[in-house]
Amino acid sequence: MSYQLNPGPLNNEVLFLHKKHRALEVYNNPEKFRSSINIKRSDRSFWKLVRQKPIGPRVEGYIREAGFGGLLDSGYRYIDQALITALVERWRPETHTFHLPVGETTVTLQDVNVLWGLPIEGVPVCGADNALKFSEAVEKCERLLGFTPTNNQLSGKRISFVRIIAELDSTFSEVEATDDQCIIRARLIIFYLTGCTVFPDNSNNWINLHFSQYLEDLSSCANISWGSAVLSCLYRNLCNATAPDAVNVSGPMSILQVWAWERIRCVAPEPYHRFNYDAPLAARWKGNLNHVDAPTHCLKSYRSQLQSVREEMFNWTPYDDVIGRLPEICTSGSSSWRSTCPLIYWEIVEHHYPQRVMRQFGMVQHIPPNIPLTVEELARLHKTTRIGKTGWDWTIRHDVYLYAWYHRHDSVVEGETITSYPVADDYMSWFMNHTVLYLTNPRSSAVPMRGFQDDGARAQMLTDAMGVIQRCDDLELAQAAAYRATEMSRQEGYSQYPSHLTTDPVDLTPIPRPQRLRRRRQRQQGGSHVDGGGGSNWCMNMEQGGPSCFNETQNDDQWGILGNKGASFVNESGNLGVNQTYNDVDHPDFWAANRISDLIGGDVNTVVTDNQIYTSNVQNNPPMYTTPASQMLTFFPDTQGDFNYFPPHQSSEDPHANYSNVEPTPLEWGLDLDLNLFNHPPPPN
Repeated sequence: MSYQLNPGPLNNEVLFLHKKHRALEVYNNPEKFRSSINIKRSDRSFWKLVRQKPIGPRVEGYIREAGFGGLLDSGYRYIDQALITALVERWRPETHTFHLPVGETTVTLQDVNVLWGLPIEGVPVCGADNALKFSEAVEKCERLLGFTPTNNQLSGKRISFVRIIAELDSTFSEVEATDDQCIIRARLIIFYLTGCTVFPDNSNNWINLHFSQYLEDLSSCANISWGSAVLSCLYRNLCNATAPDAVNVSGPMSILQVWAWERIRCVAPEPYHRFNYDAPLAARWKGNLNHVDAPTHCLKSYRSQLQSVREEMFNWTPYDDVIGRLPEICTSGSSSWRSTCPLIYWEIVEHHYPQRVMRQFGMVQHIPPNIPLTVEELARLHKTTRIGKTGWDWTIRHDVYLYAWYHRHDSVVEGETITSYPVADDYMSWFMNHTVLYLTNPRSSAVPMRGFQDDGARAQMLTDAMGVIQRCDDLELAQAAAYRATEMSRQEGYSQYPSHLTTDPVDLTPIPRPQRLRRRRQRQQGGSHVDGGGGSNWCMNMEQGGPSCFNETQNDDQWGILGNKGASFVNESGNLGVNQTYNDVDHPDFWAANRISDLIGGDVNTVVTDNQIYTSNVQNNPPMYTTPASQMLTFFPDTQGDFNYFPPHQSSEDPHANYSNVEPTPLEWGLDLDLNLFNHPPPPN
């Protein structure tokens, strides 16, 4: 038997761009992608200045009136480039979601509203990109920003952020300042925040003057949908960063990091200070953080954590317990949180797909509908830039998308509230078939690598193998699958070592397999054998490979009957022999070795030999059972001999028993079966 590892997707109907994605290159050439993507930002000097010269209450009032007070509350936070890189590798441009082993997730309009408090409702950030002469640029700076730039401080329609910092660092007294001077200073701060914190670009040292046109009237500035523009900018930069040759990424990555800390518990640090919930939620990550239990700045560590993230490690609804305590600005756009709509920021148009992440809104996740864009339209939108398009009016170019935005309340996704099922029965099977499951290769070279071990892919692969083994009805195939899994993870030697799983008899309680559930119910009710033979008198026989056989050597002179319940005993050298029958099918206790333990007041160990079941007190020397060579693992070396072990409490539902000449009974989901996935989730199909 030979297994080949397919990183995915098994079906490329959804992820049709997977061959052009960075993730495939990481899988095939991990050595080329050891370094993190460089994050382009330039707002550190501003926040350093704010600490030295705090913003006064009059200026701050104008900033809050314009809708940017949440950014002041959130403050500055360093960006872990390794974490952002690991998330970029999980981002899918086709769906605008991160693909994790637990399903799809993404940053939504809700996240931007709750974390930063930016307005969602309002007109998009879009307009005419008209040419701007030098004299016109100087006049705009003098009128709106209160200073006159020099030739080297202007470059086309952009101004150096160093000039803005110099102006903010100049002497300013709120006590002596007029209202107009406070408004100008508020414009300077908002202008800097928009160009360097909210919408940073690759230019790094320049801010586009087109932001200034929204600052004419600060009171109307809050009527602009800054939140949707932030999300559109974030989506576009993540899509661009998935290219294999990308080395830089810009955009509002600071909100992405806070989003990851809120939701992915295994990568989040712990804030030292107490949060009073009087500011947007991102503010609780401002200040000192405890990183004792969280990885930092190690790309392999983040890759491993995201590869092996489990359902309980991902917080789908982190805001439910705090949303009522947050300021009103954090819920101002709640009517649009679940809108399926385009997100517009000048030339950028990206789509918001809440139907793919319904668990983030406390609703059951079903298989999402197909993406409403064609491959050609998606490619056209991603290639659209402002280069060489001076004079274009983007409100005309995007008229179709603007119409959809203004009617977004007609496309709010509805769903059923989660009670016990977080996803529909068929969702995870569909998702595993359409996702890239493996980002790193567990079969990577055995050459020692420096630093952290990336064991996430290995753990995922072994879990995959356990699913194959669980669904396997053939013992030899199951054994071979187990060996190949350990071989692929470079742990094949462990198949011959003593197991540390348990020192007690192995618990062979029936597992929820479709081939077994119906048969178990028939036997408990005293029904016939699945072959059609009689089902009243059975005993297990591992040597013959069948589940059980009838003991025809019963001697009434040698056996004594205990009542009339069908359980017989004989006293031979301190051992008890047991012949199981089911003469009384209505009795609530079905006589087996573990029931005899209750009757004789001690622990018993059941042994099968010579078509007879024997039990003895485990406190004495228990009998040994020797596994025949015919049942040894077929991939063991020829020098490997038989081995002894203490046989467990075998039941007629031993999932490793070799049922000869028996066809598996198909599962019938009757009403009497427990369908609660939290009690015993059914195995994957």
